[in-house]
Amino acid sequence: MGFNALPDETLEDLQLNGLYLLQKKDAFRFGMDAVLLSNFVSAKRGQRVLDLGTGTGIIPVLLSAKTWASQIIGLEIQADIADMARRSVEGNNLYDRVIILKGDIKEVNAQLQPCSFDVVVSNPPYTRVGQGLVNPEETKAVARHEVLCTLEDVLDAANFVLKPNGSLLSLIHIS
Repeated sequence: MGFNALPDETLEDLQLNGLYLLQKKDAFRFGMDAVLLSNFVSAKRGQRVLDLGTGTGIIPVLLSAKTWASQIIGLEIQADIADMARRSVEGNNLYDRVIILKGDIKEVNAQLQPCSFDVVVSNPPYTRVGQGLVNPEETKAVARHEVLCTLEDVLDAANFVLKPNGSLLSLIHIS
């Protein structure tokens, strides 16, 4: 395996088909919600899947083993996190099926074509800005709070890229 872990990263064994994932030691780390969400996704051979706000790339990496999707794209706004997710894809030799793009959910139309995905998944930030304590660690704040995008932004992006009769899957916490 050719994982290029930086000093502030760990290599996690996903206990699935020999897959591993790079994660920052002190940044947002994937949780059970991402694993659960990946279990609900069904993609047939030839279908395309988009993960909005992919973070570490956990969902695309898991979906590469759990679905027959021909292409799985993860979109992440944070450059260093997108780079880390790309290195996980490369280390697992998934570059023929999984692509990580650095980009903003609110500008999805600048990178992706309309009606081009069969399935969209997202594990969006759960807390609105101004509610709860915002983590001082930027990557954790972005992942947990609507700092850089809102649920409405995620829904708008999904609406733009989904084919007619496509599926949107997400775990949303409503309080």
